[in-house]
Amino acid sequence: MTNVLEWNDVILPFLKRARLDSIRHFNGIKIDRQLITALVDRWQKETHCFNFREGECTITLKDIAILTDLPINGDVVCVDYTPPPKVVANMSGWQHFIWTVIGLCPPEKGDHDADGHPPLSKGQVSITWLTAEIRRKHNPEFGGIPLMEESSERDKDIYARIYILGMIRGVFFPKKSNNLISNSWLRSYLGVGMIWET
Repeated sequence: MTNVLEWNDVILPFLKRARLDSIRHFNGIKIDRQLITALVDRWQKETHCFNFREGECTITLKDIAILTDLPINGDVVCVDYTPPPKVVANMSGWQHFIWTVIGLCPPEKGDHDADGHPPLSKGQVSITWLTAEIRRKHNPEFGGIPLMEESSERDKDIYARIYILGMIRGVFFPKKSNNLISNSWLRSYLGVGMIWET
């Protein structure tokens, strides 16, 4: 899970504000692949249940809430895939949107991340590129300043947002195919309630 930033205690208030403070416990979680395989073998797509000797069983949203301590009450997260309009002359709509929400402007063409993916592609942003940029910004070896209690609220907020994105992409909705995450995650959840001005 190299796409997830290292945990830093100074971002805890930002995760609490987003009601996602429990996600820090999922970084590095071990997955029992044999158990998953056994469950997949017992899944009945007609009834959306697992078929066991004792009878049928399914997983409810309440089960997930109990196991993960993630919120299930409150506003619904809606995903909007509409590209934002072009606001700044030298940036696309998505570039400007990502810069507004995260504080980083991904190049659209030319540069690629460590896995060979462009940082911005068809409404998706590379989580590898985002985490590498933040690590570089806070790594003293590259002239960066470590994230500390004295860091600006904006720096802590950006770090928390990218930590949440890494957890969404690397833990909750992982894909083997690539490391791109839909910009709709930025718009639907992380784009709300910014505490700093751009």
